[in-house]
Parts: sequence; C-alpha cells; structure tokens
Amino acid sequence: MATTAEAASHIFLTSARFHDLVAQGVITKAERGAYDLNRVREEYIKNVRKSASGHGKDAAGLSEARAQLAREQTAAIALKNAVARGEYVPLAAIQKSAEAIFAIFRERALSIPGKTASLSEGRSCAEIEEIVRAEVYECLDELSGVKTVGESRGDDIGAAEYNADEVD
Repeated sequence: MATTAEAASHIFLTSARFHDLVAQGVITKAERGAYDLNRVREEYIKNVRKSASGHGKDAAGLSEARAQLAREQTAAIALKNAVARGEYVPLAAIQKSAEAIFAIFRERALSIPGKTASLSEGRSCAEIEEIVRAEVYECLDELSGVKTVGESRGDDIGAAEYNADEVD
C-alpha cells in the first residue's frame, strides 16, 4: 500500500496530476495511504493506451477539436469558391454602387421642382399633379436603368476605378 505521493511518483506524475486523474475516474480513489501500486499502474497504463488509440478521457476533446477544424476548413473553402464564382463581391464595390445610385436620385429629385414650376404656371391642381407625377416616374425610370455591381461585368458603376487589390 502507498500514499498519494508514492503512487504518483510510481507512475512518474506530480501529485496534482495524480489527483486530477483520480477526480476524472481514471485511477480508482482509495483510502488515505492505501493505494495499490499495481492497480494504479494498470489503470494509468490502460488510460494511456486508450488516449493513444483515440478512446481515452482526453480523446473526446481532441476528436471534437479535429471535427471543428474540419468544419471550419470546409466553410472557408466553400466561401473561397463562392467568391471565385462571383457570388460575393467586396463591400467597397457595393458601397460605390450605392453612392452612385443615391447621387443620381438626389440630382433627379432636386431637379423636379424647377422643371415642374415653369410647366405648372396657370394650371389646375389636377394638371399640376399630373406634371409632378410624370417627373417622378421619369426619375424612377432613370434609376431603374442604373447598372449595379454584378449586373454586367465590366459595366458596373465604378468598375473602372475598382481594383480588388486595393480593397482589404
């Protein structure tokens, strides 16, 4: 029979690691000073063999880590392939398209009052409403014809200025 310190020393472990293995159930807990060295050695060697073959107490964490790594690698490759197929575009390209669309809209919307003011002089409310409506529709039609990123390669808004190497 041996103490905890003697049993730990017998299998070349620190007392702290020995206590961890007891807490994990790898080594059967014994009364104070009553550890059977042969039994401790057998249980420890069985655990080492299980861990080496991937079935021990520590193997579950390793297997899970490997599975997580494989999932992350699969997702990274899928994203890389989607980018290569043109399914994703850089945020900077989207931003340039949106800025161009809003600039066109702002310019057209701000020109409506000036265009309609001269046409509306001396007209009835219904006629003025029709003139303003026609101008708004013309503005919206112009916006619907704006090419955005991805609609036609090389003809995108800002495509001439866009360089993938410049975007992080």
